[in-house]
Amino acid sequence: MSFELTGNQGDISARREKMEAEIQHFRHRVGEKFPQADAAKIIEALDFMLKIHLPQKDRVDGRPFASHPLAVAAKVMELSDNPELAVAALTHDTVEDQSDRVFVERINRKYPDRDFVHLKIDETAREKYKDIFKTWSLREIKDKFGDQVKYYVENLTNHDFNSLAEDMGLSGDKKTDFINKLYAEHVEDLLNDPELFTLKLADLSTNINLRSLDQNGAKYQKLKRKYKSVIETILEKLKNLETNHLLYAKKDGITSELEKVYHEQYA
Repeated sequence: MSFELTGNQGDISARREKMEAEIQHFRHRVGEKFPQADAAKIIEALDFMLKIHLPQKDRVDGRPFASHPLAVAAKVMELSDNPELAVAALTHDTVEDQSDRVFVERINRKYPDRDFVHLKIDETAREKYKDIFKTWSLREIKDKFGDQVKYYVENLTNHDFNSLAEDMGLSGDKKTDFINKLYAEHVEDLLNDPELFTLKLADLSTNINLRSLDQNGAKYQKLKRKYKSVIETILEKLKNLETNHLLYAKKDGITSELEKVYHEQYA
C-alpha cells in the first residue's frame, strides 16, 4: 500500500472554508497579474501548498497555517513581477514545517504501484528521518517547480538551530539568545540577494505584527526578542539600497511600514 499521513478531514475542511474567500481573491489577482502559463504554475503551487499545509496545526493566532504562505505570496506579488518568487512564497515553509508530507507526496507520486510497509510518521519518526525528509522534499520542489524555486525555498528554510543549541548544552536565556543570533545572521545573509531579500521581507512582514498575541505572554516575548534585531538590520539595509536594486523604487513605502510596526511594538 502507499504511504499515508492521516489528518482530521473535518479540521482540514473547516480550515479550507475559513480561507476560501482569501484563496479565491488570490486566484483572481494571479489571473490578472500574470500571463496564462505563469498563472497556471502559481495556481499549481497554491494547490500544492494547501494540500501540504491545511492538515497542519493552526497558528498561535488561531488562523490556519496555510494563511501565512498565502499572505507571503500576496505580499511578494506587490513587490515583484517574478512568478517564480510567487511560487517560492507559496511553498517556502513546506520543507521546513511539513517535509514529511512532501516526502510522502513524492514517494506516492513516483511509485504509484509499489507496495510499501506502513510507516507511522509520528514525532519520533519525524526526528529520526528529518534529513531524509528534507532532502527528498527539496527534490520534489525542484521536480514540480524548477531549480530556481528550489534555490529560493532551500535558502529560506531555517536551519535546525534548536537541536544545535541543545547539543551544545545550552538552555534558558543562553539557548534563546544563541538561536536568535544564528537566525539573525541567516536573515542577514539572505539580504545580499535581492530576490531572497524580497521573499524574506514578505515573510517577515506577515510575522512581525504581534498584535494578536497577549503582550504578557511567553510567545509574545519570545517573538519580540527574535525579530527586534532582524527588523533593525532590514531597515538599515533598506537605507543603503543601490538605485538598481529590485526593491529600490518601493523602499520608502516598505521602510515606512516596517518603522511603524517597529516603533509601535518593538522600540
